[in-house]
Amino acid sequence: MEFPTQTMATLLIGGDKRRLDKAKSDRLTIALNYNLLAMSRDEIDECMETMYEAYMGNLSPNVSAVLVSATGDKSLKDYELEVRDRFRSAIFDELFHEGSCFAKDDFQSIDPIRLENVWSLYEDVDKTLFFHEYLHDICDRYAREYMVIHRVSRVLRKCGQYQDLMLLSEGEDEAFSYCDPLFYGKGARNEGEQLFYDSDDVKNIFGRKFDYTLVLDGDTGVPKKCVFDLLDIAAANPEKGIIQPSIKIHCQPTDTIFMHIETIRQQIYEPMTNAVMELLGQSAYFGKALLKNRIYIDNVIGSRDHPIERVPIDVLSHDTFEAAILKPLYAGSVCLLEAPSLNFVTWNIRERRWNRGEVLLAMYFWKNGIGKPMRWIKKKIQGENFNSTKLRTESTLNFASSYIAYSALRQMVMKPLLMLYVLIHISVHLRYRYASIILIMFLVLVFPKFATCNRRNYKYVLLETIASIFQFTPEAMVGCVRIFKAVQANLAANVKWIPQRAVEDEFRNSNPFISSFHHLWGYSLFALVCGVLVVLFIPRAMLILIMLTTLFILPLYTGITSLPLQSPSRSNNDDITFSNGDKEIAISDAEMPGTYRSVDGGVINEGFSKY
Repeated sequence: MEFPTQTMATLLIGGDKRRLDKAKSDRLTIALNYNLLAMSRDEIDECMETMYEAYMGNLSPNVSAVLVSATGDKSLKDYELEVRDRFRSAIFDELFHEGSCFAKDDFQSIDPIRLENVWSLYEDVDKTLFFHEYLHDICDRYAREYMVIHRVSRVLRKCGQYQDLMLLSEGEDEAFSYCDPLFYGKGARNEGEQLFYDSDDVKNIFGRKFDYTLVLDGDTGVPKKCVFDLLDIAAANPEKGIIQPSIKIHCQPTDTIFMHIETIRQQIYEPMTNAVMELLGQSAYFGKALLKNRIYIDNVIGSRDHPIERVPIDVLSHDTFEAAILKPLYAGSVCLLEAPSLNFVTWNIRERRWNRGEVLLAMYFWKNGIGKPMRWIKKKIQGENFNSTKLRTESTLNFASSYIAYSALRQMVMKPLLMLYVLIHISVHLRYRYASIILIMFLVLVFPKFATCNRRNYKYVLLETIASIFQFTPEAMVGCVRIFKAVQANLAANVKWIPQRAVEDEFRNSNPFISSFHHLWGYSLFALVCGVLVVLFIPRAMLILIMLTTLFILPLYTGITSLPLQSPSRSNNDDITFSNGDKEIAISDAEMPGTYRSVDGGVINEGFSKY
């Protein structure tokens, strides 16, 4: 009933984006915080290029960019610093070029956002003096605000990364949170240990007291001016600890058909999201949002003398607990960008990982009914490796917080309940055998379109509906397998899944149909065997035959949707290209460090070797 209820809400109050009040925010400081645990150089390249684009698209004296790395491999950590220096060179190069244009009053060659927020600050300075005395230091200063710091501990995973960044900004460089073995057992870190390995970037952040931290994942894009819009909303709502922008799924023409379907699906259901957030008066926290440092520290982390530690140390879905206490404000008119999963296989891996997080949440939501039995089983299975943990401070969930917090759990539990429904359906006599399933399909697939379909998108709605039938009809079975593996991973604590990036590389480097069959052949075999048994022994089992048919062709659906919508153009140029607005800077490995070329090929500052 959740989809039809949300549809009614959307029809009643409208699904348009709500524009929030804004105020002047030119004195607020912010750290664009990317968080990374790198397993390969490709992950580092992707994350740091994304951070570069976010930083340059929102450049101002009050904006810094900080990658908090939990990477363990020494060679990868060194590579992160190497790539940081390359991007610092690109920042210096681009700003020097724009500063030179500014000195010549060539404003057309300057990015409009940086002209307003950076160069206009020097419009009263003599241009000759500006070029010879100011420009080099300005470029150097902004380049140094593109930073990488390495965290000592992995406690609390990503959540711990940005928590420690906030504490470092407040002037705390030694650990005091999550250090108590009475609550965290062997998972506790040592009190007084360094939060980050010593570096110039750590010293640059220490005691800066950033007002806000924009928490981001390695693949989260930040559109131009997005940071300024978020800060304006934050300035008008200073009591809010989290400002949650919408997360817009986007892809390129050369991305897979599956990625485009996911993008269409989000766009179709966006009005329902806007309506529900407006109706509840608060938002979920998606793990990517603007956090007010002082409010967050006071309510989620605590102080050295009075620790709060509201997020469980072993939980994966940390955002649920943060949202419960800080009750995020939804800023749907501002968006962050995120790429969808490559295909069904990588989507399924991501869903399995999220399901594991939901199982952990259930252990905390229902401590006696689920938590105690699960921990007892874990202790029996893991033996001496079992680590008993407790939550120091519990969060109280109101109705809105509960509805949001349990949303993913409801979707997860729906899969085995659907399977149970199918089994009941084929085992009892019904006067109107297919009336119930037709009603359910109408309420879930068709009725929501009443609130989202219009003349402009009806073709996409039809395409998404067809894709949903092929993708989600097998979910009663695939979802049960996913839940079983998630529970198994929580109990055994030594289950290793194939990394999502490795699967993506496999699909890109081989035939997608062969790779799809490699990962999903078990479902096709199961569907074939069960289909034969159903035909032989279970009369009138049309519903389960439809499910088994879609399960059987799942590898084919995955292979087709793994194909690119457009063929990518090929290039033999191995130089690194940084795109920034309408300009591109091409920098080859031979030119770095030490030589920085402008867009017209001239050497700007040969021998600027500090990067």
